[in-house]
Amino acid sequence: SAEDTPTGYELDPDGGFQVYFPRECEFLLAKQWLVKYDTRIAGAATAGKLAALQGIYVKVLFLWIPVAEVDRAGDRLSFYIGPVSTSFPLSDFASSPHCRGYHDRAAVAAAVS
Repeated sequence: SAEDTPTGYELDPDGGFQVYFPRECEFLLAKQWLVKYDTRIAGAATAGKLAALQGIYVKVLFLWIPVAEVDRAGDRLSFYIGPVSTSFPLSDFASSPHCRGYHDRAAVAAAVS
């Protein structure tokens, strides 16, 4: 949906990037991890890696912990959260995530009208 779609991006020759979204987004990854991204995500892209990430978080217990790096090794993506990492199969990313709440609000509005 339009709420999930980037509104713009910038790519630098050195691999730096910024992606802009119309609003923050929360979604469930692999049916167990609550992930949030800000209206701006930034970092550095190199072969198989996104590093120095800003604007992406994973909820651990009651805290939002920044995701510092994402690496690809074969058919898995590893997310580095502080000194800890967790990996997921690429198939978990086969389709774009849908932000929590946007579609729920539309369904409620349609049911009420």
